[in-house]
Amino acid sequence: MSRRKKPRRGAPEFVQQFTPKPGSQPASSAATPPRGTLARFRAPLVALALAAIAFLAYSNSFHTGFAQDNRILILKDARVHAATGENLDLILNRTYWWPENESALYRPVTTLTYLFNYAILGNADAPAGYHWFNFLLHAANVFLVYLLALRLLKTHWPPFFIAALWAVHPVATESVTNIIGRSDLLAAFALLSGFLLYLKSADASGWRRLPWLAALAGVTALGVFSKESAVAILGVIALYELTWWRERRQWRALLAGSLAIALPLAAMLYQRAAVMAAATPTVFNFVDNPLLGAHSLAERLTPVAVMAKYIWLLAWPAKLSCDYSYAQIPLSTGALRDWIAWLVVAAVAAAIALQFRRNRLYFFFGAFAFVVFVPVSNLLVLTGTIMAERFLYLPSLGFAACLVMALFAAGQRFGVKLLAPIALALIIAALGLRTCERNFDWQSDLTLWTAAGKTSPASAKVHSAIAFNLSESDPTHSNIYNVIEESDKALAILDPLPDSLNQLPIYVNGGAYYLKKGDLLARPGAEGQPATSSESRLAWQRALQILLRGVSINNVFGEAYKQADLARGKLASEIPPVGSPELFQKLSIAYQRLGDLQKAYDAALQARVYAPHRTDSYFTLANILMSGGHKEEAAVALVEASLISGNRAILGQLQKLYQVSGLDPQGCAFAASPGGPILNVACAPVKKELCAASSDLYSLYLQVRRLDLADQAKSAALRDFGCPADLIR
Repeated sequence: MSRRKKPRRGAPEFVQQFTPKPGSQPASSAATPPRGTLARFRAPLVALALAAIAFLAYSNSFHTGFAQDNRILILKDARVHAATGENLDLILNRTYWWPENESALYRPVTTLTYLFNYAILGNADAPAGYHWFNFLLHAANVFLVYLLALRLLKTHWPPFFIAALWAVHPVATESVTNIIGRSDLLAAFALLSGFLLYLKSADASGWRRLPWLAALAGVTALGVFSKESAVAILGVIALYELTWWRERRQWRALLAGSLAIALPLAAMLYQRAAVMAAATPTVFNFVDNPLLGAHSLAERLTPVAVMAKYIWLLAWPAKLSCDYSYAQIPLSTGALRDWIAWLVVAAVAAAIALQFRRNRLYFFFGAFAFVVFVPVSNLLVLTGTIMAERFLYLPSLGFAACLVMALFAAGQRFGVKLLAPIALALIIAALGLRTCERNFDWQSDLTLWTAAGKTSPASAKVHSAIAFNLSESDPTHSNIYNVIEESDKALAILDPLPDSLNQLPIYVNGGAYYLKKGDLLARPGAEGQPATSSESRLAWQRALQILLRGVSINNVFGEAYKQADLARGKLASEIPPVGSPELFQKLSIAYQRLGDLQKAYDAALQARVYAPHRTDSYFTLANILMSGGHKEEAAVALVEASLISGNRAILGQLQKLYQVSGLDPQGCAFAASPGGPILNVACAPVKKELCAASSDLYSLYLQVRRLDLADQAKSAALRDFGCPADLIR
């Protein structure tokens, strides 16, 4: 018996089912192209074929709109609307969600690609260009998957099918069709290309490694500055070397590759820490990720149970959703369903572990799926969400590889060579059709959340989002009862939660819908204001009840922000009030409708404290003051709105107030200018109200810790309006 040859150093011991038997020849050698010709054209042909397969699955995605958070991160983010130095500085030195809110996410490269689409390519609010960018990234990733599988399997058809299956799997729609899923695409591109570059560096020796290592460092920087989960590249490289350590023993290559990755990773962590230190603290919400409330051992094992749901989605992606938040996935309690989920995960993990001795390709791809999933799994660090299909973008590669290898192995074992190609062609076609179908859900917010309502009926956020988008879809609000029905479902899910775990925006919107219902049921009153009827009063009272619960939640979260800032070393005198201006604006309107002007006034003042730059609070104050007969104070509120916004349209309202109120008996309040009427500072009533407005704004800016704006208000009052110095203090 001849001894088995020892594998060459650096060449893993790959699976025998993908290796032709000794002495075997192609079925028709005459029809086989010469080796050189095949090698020359194979790569571009494969790339085109895989791109075509992916295109068929995503061909109906290019005109889907800016659904979900795309509108906030692209259309409402002024940083990406012009390629200026100032915007570049803001992208590099602010968090991902700024200015909408602060978050623990720092992804400047991803935001720069939005800038490239919006300003450089001129796509602006036309979605097609953004979708093409995403698709091309996905197509590049598909080809990288093929190259990686080709390197590991050392045969051509299985890698092709692995890449094709991965290209069309429906769980990827949240990363490809969803424009802001681009961060997943960029991170995957960096990890896949970085892994291949590492393998090239390991094959080289001496100084020839340096270009490959430099490229590895570059793509790692691209990845970690696009999405934090790209750090998994280090784990993938370590997994590869561990899997085939006996054959390779590449200490130097592993050390050099780790150092190349460590440099951009350290740079990202340093810059991220600096950005986070300058940002307001991030307070994660229990509703988005109920794991924040996990205390018992069973509850802490919820991420393992969630992994079983992910496994099911990979195997049967019939029901997909853009949201799995509270209470769609309840915390584990040790019930039978939890034990079933835990045992499923344990069985899959054991099956993968057993392959280390039997077939290390299965082991590598199965473990690869776990390694790239860990950063978003909530197993080590809690993220902002309990579950999301975009987290499966790279892990689904492990599933695709194992399935393809298993089918080819089955075909060889049973002597049916066409078993795998036929079965995989059918599977790819079915998955591609499901992807096409799923793309339609991303047409708009309403279609997306309506689809989510069928898959995640226990999610409060889903019902709230359906209500919001139904309301936005009908300016006449003739569908208000449908809107309230969905909103009430969301509130029913959230009401049992304590304030510290609740979600404020759902209460703000819920109150707003009942305000609108009351207005629609009210009789027309004086000057267009709704007059009370019994039905409208009931609706307004329900609005007040919902909004007052919102006040309790607002206060708890405001205190949480304060404590977070104190923990970071800030003084109490340096921390501005944090809360929802929308909540108190709606609360003010509810009190107005119910006839309590004092509480309406107090609520409007609080709304102004939380957002001194917004004019709606000043208009509300003016309206309340006019209703109470306080005409001078109403004029001051409108002057304040004009001063903070510079909006000339406000002067028209102020001019009307002066004319009908008798505040300007000499008719000198306005002077002509090339741009239209302006306030006449020389007019005594105007000067009086300008000085009162400046004094009020000065005090407001001090209250919200904006000393720069306070100084500006004081300077303008003294320099431009000639106000007494003792008035502004």
